[in-house]
Amino acid sequence: MNGHSEPKASAGQISRGVRPPGAILRPISLAASFAIFLYLGWMLLAMCFQPPDKWVGAHARAVLLLYYFCLDGLALGLSAGFLCGLERLSFGALGLRLDRGWLGHAGAGLAWGAGAISGAVLLLWVTGAAHLAVFAPRSLSRILFLALFFVLSSAFEELTFRGYALVRAADSVGPVIACLASSALFGMAHLANPQATLLSALNTALAGVLLTIARFRSRALWMPIALHFAWNFSLGPVFSFPVSGYTFGAEHLSAAAAGPQWLTGGAYGPEASVALTAALVVAIPLLLRFPRHFQPLPSASNQS
Repeated sequence: MNGHSEPKASAGQISRGVRPPGAILRPISLAASFAIFLYLGWMLLAMCFQPPDKWVGAHARAVLLLYYFCLDGLALGLSAGFLCGLERLSFGALGLRLDRGWLGHAGAGLAWGAGAISGAVLLLWVTGAAHLAVFAPRSLSRILFLALFFVLSSAFEELTFRGYALVRAADSVGPVIACLASSALFGMAHLANPQATLLSALNTALAGVLLTIARFRSRALWMPIALHFAWNFSLGPVFSFPVSGYTFGAEHLSAAAAGPQWLTGGAYGPEASVALTAALVVAIPLLLRFPRHFQPLPSASNQS
């Protein structure tokens, strides 16, 4: 915005939808710039961490964790640069403050993520598409590795799709359009995964809607990160299904899929199944009733 040639809108004006000239362009340009820089940094890290064939076993696990640790650092660093450097806002405005209630929201996210997956698995079991059997737990080190991996990967995807860029896009086009656009990109990004299908992309987009609702209703990132983590951990290590086309092995239960691919999800896992579609259709309107507690990220339109 040109500070001396355009009037500065008050918070009340923006909340009523009255925006000054350029108020739409500036937030969307911030969101687009953030996305471009994050994508370029992601590609650079992917090239640096391209693992050679000799990386196996514990070494490969360490490299994978380091890779996602760097990705999280990249996303957090860019968010800090845009918030603190460009907009002169507090980094806490990103939605990672340890405010009162943050632990409750994280717990709620864990419950929603595990509940959505459990609902889909229950539908698969009722229809005979999956048969669950008791399975002996694997080593503690394996469980801890998977837990840490899913924490780091979930945090990166939430910082990417439900972080700074999402909120700034919502400043420009509103939360509904921003939610739909971000969720569509989230679904399309997973089309590159092994055994992906159009149904898996649709379900991933619907999952993006669920995660975005968690972000907007809680006004923070703790709930969507916890939801994302519980979703992946329940699906893979707990129920032994593939997670977005990747197999992580059973820890407690063994799931054998039997039936048509549209019902079981096939090699991609339940995320390509109509059972998960049904679970999300129920979960999304329920989560819309989740109470709000956190303050929103300050609007970019208020910055001179």
